[in-house]
Amino acid sequence: MESTITPEGILIYIRPVIEYWYYSLIVGVFLIFAAKFIEKLSIALLGFLLGINVLFPVLLNQFPKLNEWFVEPAYYQISMLVFGVIVAAVLFALYKSFVFIAGFAVVGLIGYYLADFAIQFFKIQLSFNPLYITAIVGIGLGILGGLISSKKSSEVISVMSIIAGSAALSAVIVGFIIRNNIEEKITEPLYSSIFIGIFLLLTVLGFIWNFKKQKNTGGGAS
Repeated sequence: MESTITPEGILIYIRPVIEYWYYSLIVGVFLIFAAKFIEKLSIALLGFLLGINVLFPVLLNQFPKLNEWFVEPAYYQISMLVFGVIVAAVLFALYKSFVFIAGFAVVGLIGYYLADFAIQFFKIQLSFNPLYITAIVGIGLGILGGLISSKKSSEVISVMSIIAGSAALSAVIVGFIIRNNIEEKITEPLYSSIFIGIFLLLTVLGFIWNFKKQKNTGGGAS
């Protein structure tokens, strides 16, 4: 059976982390340990990380002919940085909207799947398409989640920053481990497990650092 995951396809997505690891390293460390203290800068750096490590590779994967323009590493790096800065600027400008959309999407999806699970688990019989119920629940909870996220924007940005920073830093560390034989090692379960382990460790450390610091410094506030 032909595998649907190819090393070549994955390499498109991890190239920024492997070849230009220093961007993800610097931004990742900041997002994990300092996101709580400089909220608006964090959203910009989150956008930069999203731009160079996710959206730019997705763009190249969806439009393969663009790769012909970036044969030279310098062209690739400059284009990647420009794209990252553009995404950072967009998220910074749409700060409140981004927080609302993120809360809406996450809570809405959770609500949708929970409603769908409940209908199937309890074998609820409906005279109409159950999609109407799951969609209404998802949208309703999504709006509620978006509104709460907007009210608690600092906490939401901190959580997203810690998760994104941990993922970026974990990818950098695994990238160094498999650097000498990427094509063979990239699809091995061992390295996925290493990534998950490092990611969870960094995420826990990020939460302890940011929210414990907040609790300690917030105790004396009037």
